[in-house]
Amino acid sequence: MDQIIRSLPVLLEALQQTLVLSGLAVVFSALLGFAIGEVSTLAGPVAGWFVRRYIELVRGIPLLVFIFLSYYLLPAVGVQTEPFSTAVMSLVLYFSAFVAEIVRGAVQSIPQNQINSGLALGMRRLKVERIVVLPQALRIAVPALLNLCSIVVKSTSLVSIIGVWELTYATREIVMRTVLPFEFFIFAMIIYFVVCYTIVRASKMLERKMALAHR
Repeated sequence: MDQIIRSLPVLLEALQQTLVLSGLAVVFSALLGFAIGEVSTLAGPVAGWFVRRYIELVRGIPLLVFIFLSYYLLPAVGVQTEPFSTAVMSLVLYFSAFVAEIVRGAVQSIPQNQINSGLALGMRRLKVERIVVLPQALRIAVPALLNLCSIVVKSTSLVSIIGVWELTYATREIVMRTVLPFEFFIFAMIIYFVVCYTIVRASKMLERKMALAHR
């Protein structure tokens, strides 16, 4: 226990790095995924086909393999990045596909007669999308997006494999120094659990509030 207390400042700093990495990944994957999801529903059949194939391709690749591909492929094509930037880019590209699928499913769950009614009133398709479809689709998608946030937080542990210093990497460093793997990895597991459980509980509360507001 004394070793954990002495190492607590390092672990808290590593947790802060994990949260920064997770926050960047969540924000940019949400923006990119939202754009991809909208393209998949609004674009023509050809563009929509390519977008759906992209989503299926990314969702079918393990994240660890995707991180390795980004880490080795980018320098091979002349793009020099730091491990942290590569990690953010990998997480954004990977989870944007999941966000796009959530957005696409939420948009397609809106009854078609609402869209047809808006068009019949003389509204343009983009205006119907902005006023009629998106507010309802976002309400449907928010709980799933928040649950995805907890998955992103847990997935940041994988970027330690390319040398990004975060909670898992810092825990490994401390374990190598103290030779106390059981104690420190259990403590790291507790930290991950507290963060992810908080996100999940927040998503449940938001889902209930949105359901009450909808009534």
